[in-house]
Amino acid sequence: MPPAHLRFGLFFVLALTSAPAFAGALEKAFDALKVQNYFLARELFQKQVGKHPAAAWYGLSVISGRDDNPFFQSDSAYAFIIRADAAFTAAPDKERATIGEVGVDHAAIEAQKNHVFDLAWERAKAVNSVAAYDRYVTTYLQSPRLPEATLVRDHLAFQEAREANTAAAYRTFVDRFPMAREIYEARTRLEEALFRESIVEGDIASHLAFIAAHPESPYLHHAEDGIYRLSTPDRTVQEYRKFIADHPLNHRVPDAWRAIYEVYSRDLSVSNITRFLQDHPDYPFVQELVEDYKTASLLMLPFRREGKWGFIDEEGVERVKAEYEWVEPFIGGQAIVSRDDRVGTINRSGRVVVPIEYDDVADPIEGTSVVERADHVGAVDRSGELVVPMIYADMGDLCGGLAAASKDGLYGYVNARGEVVIPFQFSAAGRFHKGLAVVEKDGRSGVIDGKGNVVIPFGYEWVEGFEHSVSRVRKDGKTGVISSFGDALLAVKYDHIGAYMNGIALIVEGRKCGYADSTGRVVVPLEYDAPDGVANFGDMRGGLAEVVHAGKRCLINARNERVFPCQFADIGATTGALIPIRKKAKWGYADRKGAILFDNRYQQAWEMIGGLARVRNGELIGAIDSTGKEVIPAIYTELGDVSNGVLQARTAEGAGLLDRTGKAVIPLVYEKALLVNERTAQVERNGHMGYVRLADGRFIWKEEGFDGPEQTAKPVGSTE
Repeated sequence: MPPAHLRFGLFFVLALTSAPAFAGALEKAFDALKVQNYFLARELFQKQVGKHPAAAWYGLSVISGRDDNPFFQSDSAYAFIIRADAAFTAAPDKERATIGEVGVDHAAIEAQKNHVFDLAWERAKAVNSVAAYDRYVTTYLQSPRLPEATLVRDHLAFQEAREANTAAAYRTFVDRFPMAREIYEARTRLEEALFRESIVEGDIASHLAFIAAHPESPYLHHAEDGIYRLSTPDRTVQEYRKFIADHPLNHRVPDAWRAIYEVYSRDLSVSNITRFLQDHPDYPFVQELVEDYKTASLLMLPFRREGKWGFIDEEGVERVKAEYEWVEPFIGGQAIVSRDDRVGTINRSGRVVVPIEYDDVADPIEGTSVVERADHVGAVDRSGELVVPMIYADMGDLCGGLAAASKDGLYGYVNARGEVVIPFQFSAAGRFHKGLAVVEKDGRSGVIDGKGNVVIPFGYEWVEGFEHSVSRVRKDGKTGVISSFGDALLAVKYDHIGAYMNGIALIVEGRKCGYADSTGRVVVPLEYDAPDGVANFGDMRGGLAEVVHAGKRCLINARNERVFPCQFADIGATTGALIPIRKKAKWGYADRKGAILFDNRYQQAWEMIGGLARVRNGELIGAIDSTGKEVIPAIYTELGDVSNGVLQARTAEGAGLLDRTGKAVIPLVYEKALLVNERTAQVERNGHMGYVRLADGRFIWKEEGFDGPEQTAKPVGSTE
């Protein structure tokens, strides 16, 4: 053993050389890395893991993150850099200073992380599969691309589910990706797929099995509708009765009862209603028939006496005393009336049904009328009972058993019993159509189902709604069309899309227009001009559309066949047998095949309604028939369209009614003359009114002070 002083000297030399030796080994590793000697660098870094873990793991990550060596592997690079980050965080300042000399600091570690994230991202994009993006999401938890990777993964997964279009595929998506942006649509499609797959046999048994297995499904009513349809293929009374007996809880049972009643009462005669009750004494809506008896036997006409209003029948007999400030015509079995600045309803016997205590009463919808009082609204049923309390600021009409209502500045939905079905959470809410309603939240519109589930997310400036099978939408000033699932049938890129007419809609993009069907298929290319005002005349009506080509107007059909050549300055409405046309200053007519009957004859020409088309020369109006013959000469200052075989007309002498040949049914001597129904006209003279029977021109009733023609008789039933 060396002497003590020699042992101390040896320890001193070792102490002086040991620290530089460690640093030198680390420097050698980075030097080897710099010259791409990856085998040596990797070996040296592995030996330094225990002494300088942050730097060693960093170096190993760099090697694994380069694709020019056999150790390239992005997952390993990520694992190493995460360890480096943890070791650097735990390292004392002295260690950080030491490894900082070889370039390892927080910034370098973060840069390497981002490099690894980019490597993994490019690999995921190259594979472009749900599994690749899901692996990225679950592995690279610190990546700033995590949200983007999640969106792409969810989108691809949803596309796979949609391609499969099965309940199992949608269920897998919903379970795996509950936070996906597509989750609302996936849930909706899941419910639809469950229903579709459950009833694949198309029989009543499969529909019943679906109801038993899925009692909370939004397609429950669809299943019940299917049972109703399958049970009543021929719509006979016997089928309806059997359906009622077999499925008493089905929501279509009331429809079945009313369908039976409809079979009996198509002409609404008293004898048929009586026979119906004899055959079906268990009919649950007997009270409705009481009103129908009266409706079947009486037509009620408003009349006025000494400034008050009541009702008479067609014989001039007073049925409801003149005691109201104003009345409206009967709708069904009730009429809205006003007394003492309050509003309610009466039935045909004059009995008050809805108490006359409201500021307003709306016409009944689904057996319920919205009522308003002191800026609060509620609803009453057919019997006048308040079924929705007066606690709302606004309320819409019922549709499918639900009505939008407003409370405390927010909208929700209530049913006909006043129960809140969908909580108050929207800034605006529309009517339900086919089980869907447009609602607004945070300035954006979306669509919900009858349970309040979001079917189409809030992403649009405007949604038309699903009164038809599709809906127009607007976003960023552009218009498109979507399905009830939210699928884009027509991309949101058009400047205008017209309303669908028989499944065809005008589409406008820039200065060109064409037509598309309700599936989104462009049936007429965008090859026609789109001048200002094209939205007013360009819709396809009656199977024809007015288009502009090279400054001239023509008519095309849905197959883009030119029915009228492009040679007109203007073309009128296309709904009748004859169509107005104009080449020069005046109008003429052509038939629906494009054959011109005459041209340049009238200063104005209207569409053909009821076999007649009105025409004007100067200030006077007449009418032609489908042959172009002027059957009513142009001698009238006002002339209406045909309604129930007569036309309202006016000359300098007064107003009256003409038949289709131009014969005066009601002499043109009154201030006003209008058709009440096919049997009765209302006339006015000197501010007083009367009713005239069209069949013989006799007065049914005249208000006191009325100065009628001498040839008219006294009121029917008059004792004077």
